[in-house]
Amino acid sequence: MKRKLLIAACVIFGITGIAAASAAYWYHHNFQAAPFKPVQLSPVEQQALEKKLQVPAAAADPAKSIVLSEREINGWLQEQGLGEHLKVSIGSSGITVSALLPVDGEVPFIGGKTVRFKIALNAQLDAKHHLALQISNVAVGGISPPNAWLGGIKGQDLLADAELDPTAKAFVAGIKSVEFSSGEIRVQLNE
Repeated sequence: MKRKLLIAACVIFGITGIAAASAAYWYHHNFQAAPFKPVQLSPVEQQALEKKLQVPAAAADPAKSIVLSEREINGWLQEQGLGEHLKVSIGSSGITVSALLPVDGEVPFIGGKTVRFKIALNAQLDAKHHLALQISNVAVGGISPPNAWLGGIKGQDLLADAELDPTAKAFVAGIKSVEFSSGEIRVQLNE
């Protein structure tokens, strides 16, 4: 009988220890987030990125497309001084932007911490063949709050009001299609 109690106590202690270690890791990973490791582009990669970024300013060719890798985007973010706080991941369903943001000290529980936020974006052409950019998910500290708590922003087109801003309207009108694959985004430009 003592042996069964000892085994049961060891199992309970082990499970409790694993749960505590997992909770500590989750808390540290999401609420005391260390800066991202910035991407440093090589000179050859830098020249290729600059050439790609000059394409939209050149005379439009309907067959022209721009292909950007997540490495190039993260390298550009590093050049802007944002590489330790923003990270972009591109998958077949869209883009995920991870951000490490400081929280005001007066916020309960997480105040004064650097918190990990993730926003998943999906870009596609709407029924009118205009670019639609939608937030498909938001996570705070690894937890996705209900859409009602976020003001209903999940699923809404962030470019729906582009018609009101001439610059945004021109930008959206210049995009013919957007395709995602693992690690890269392909944007085909209109005439």
